[in-house]
Amino acid sequence: MTTKPHAKLVLIVVSLIFASQAYCGDIEPGNRMSVPDLKWQDSDGNTHHLKDSSGKPRILHFWAAWCIPCREEMPQLMQWRNDNPDIEVICLSLDKRMSQTKYFINKHQLTMPALLLDEDDADKLDITVVPYTIFVSPDNLFFGQMFGIADWENQSFTQQVYQQFGITAQSARLSSSQ
Repeated sequence: MTTKPHAKLVLIVVSLIFASQAYCGDIEPGNRMSVPDLKWQDSDGNTHHLKDSSGKPRILHFWAAWCIPCREEMPQLMQWRNDNPDIEVICLSLDKRMSQTKYFINKHQLTMPALLLDEDDADKLDITVVPYTIFVSPDNLFFGQMFGIADWENQSFTQQVYQQFGITAQSARLSSSQ
């Protein structure tokens, strides 16, 4: 008797369970504590730090090339980023190698830099689900988090994101156009 069909069935069931849990939509409020200074590497080998990013509110979005829900979400997130320039979106891959990250970005024709989270920082964060999103204030405070896929195309979700940072979408658009 072979166990391969049984193993495949278990894998399919587990994948479906995780995929169904990946869909979310609610942002959990943060504790307003300082976010550790995370590091990531770009495709040229340069190291970047969270503390050096812009003075805007930031969304740190953690994903991986092997993450099936990420395939659906990433194009929507890229469009959301383009439509909401007053919030900086930093997409950090949890892949082990930059080549995996670059392959995913190219395959899905995403307009984003290949950024690989530092392995030590990934271990410290102990991320158990991807996609995973952290909302960080301009002064590096933890304003919220979200597990799973967000509905980036939904206007009420966008309003929820802005409210998380204590700003309204309209006032942010007015200040960024001046």
